[in-house]
Amino acid sequence: MAQGKAFTDEQRVSIIESLRSYLELGFSRNKACGLIGLDPTTLSKWVVADEALSMKLEGWENSVNKLVLQNLVDAIKKEGETDDTRKETTRWWAERKMKADFSTRTESTGADGEQLTIQIVKYGDNSNSSQIHT
Repeated sequence: MAQGKAFTDEQRVSIIESLRSYLELGFSRNKACGLIGLDPTTLSKWVVADEALSMKLEGWENSVNKLVLQNLVDAIKKEGETDDTRKETTRWWAERKMKADFSTRTESTGADGEQLTIQIVKYGDNSNSSQIHT
C-alpha cells in the first residue's frame, strides 16, 4: 500500500489477522508489523481508535506467556509427586515470583532505589562508628 492511502475495512481485518501468528510467537508489535510490511504507527493509530483491537492484540501477545505459565505449573505439580528433593522448577518459580521470601539475589539498593547504608560499629567504642555506602 502506498503511504497515506486508507485501508478498506476488509484490508484492515486481513492485516490484523496476519499479525496474529507473529504476536502469538512472542514477536513485538513493531517487529510483527515489520514482517508483514505495515508501518507500526498505522497499527498504533488503529489501537488508539479501537479498544477492542487493543485487547485482541494483548491476548495474542500473552498467549505465549499463558503457555509458559501452564508448563511451569504442570512441571511444579509433577515435581510435587516425586521424591526428588531438588524440585528445580519449583525453586526457580519461587525465586522469581516470590522474591521477598525466596530470592537468592543480594540487593544493592533499598526499596526506594537509594544505595543501602551499612553502619559498622566497633564493639566497646561507639564513637568510632562509620558508614559504608554500597
